[in-house]
Amino acid sequence: MLIFSEYDNSLINVFSSQPVVDIQLEDTNCFLVRFPRFKQVTHLILAYDAENLFLKSKSAYGSFFNFEKMLSDLEEKNDVGYFVIGVTSNISRKKQYNPYPRLQRENFATAHINNIMTMYLPRILSDYDVDFDFLIKIVMGASMGGLMSLKTSIMYPLFNNVVSLSPAFWFGYPGIVDDLSNLSHFSVCNISVGTKEGNVFGDKVKNIFPNTWDLDFSSNDQFYISGVEKIKDKLLERKITTNYVSQDGGEHNENYWNPILKDFLVSI
Repeated sequence: MLIFSEYDNSLINVFSSQPVVDIQLEDTNCFLVRFPRFKQVTHLILAYDAENLFLKSKSAYGSFFNFEKMLSDLEEKNDVGYFVIGVTSNISRKKQYNPYPRLQRENFATAHINNIMTMYLPRILSDYDVDFDFLIKIVMGASMGGLMSLKTSIMYPLFNNVVSLSPAFWFGYPGIVDDLSNLSHFSVCNISVGTKEGNVFGDKVKNIFPNTWDLDFSSNDQFYISGVEKIKDKLLERKITTNYVSQDGGEHNENYWNPILKDFLVSI
């Protein structure tokens, strides 16, 4: 049973569950719920790395989406209402958020997605009396969460609006590109990359990754761009509706992802 309590006294419409155990990883996640105030729910957003959504003080790396302000602004200007189910990550994130593991047999990420979808999402929607069937469904994430958003839509095609901000493709390359063949043609994919994201690697990519990968190893920035463009090109090859943003000077954090996310949500 999920029990929700106040997330922070500055956010009267955001609540957090108690920690939920991931038995396989021997770690925990929490679920955050955000509901619109004085608006009918029209959109359901499933979001990964939920600790980075609402408050800088709770974010993992010091930047956040300021999501409540973003959503409330959109609701004020448009006839929409966003119900958010966010899932926090944990110290096992590199296992729990990698749907394409190369070094372990067990796929903790797909198990995590299945648990969210079959055990927790129906329960939360029922407790908050939200009708799943008539909502526009969005799954979103950034970096490894961007991989998770794509994989979630592949596994559960009803979440046909995908937001994948700077997906950390190298954790699953080339598996993620190959797996896009299984994405529903009814999907709409919103993908972004910044031109200054190469500093996430900490070393020259030619020293880290196989040079047999058909990517641009000329610089870390170009490597990141070329990997995300492989995802974009595969989506376009399959004639899947794709909105692609290359952000000049964009870096790997929420400060740069924030305006892109807002534009993507406006279009959904």
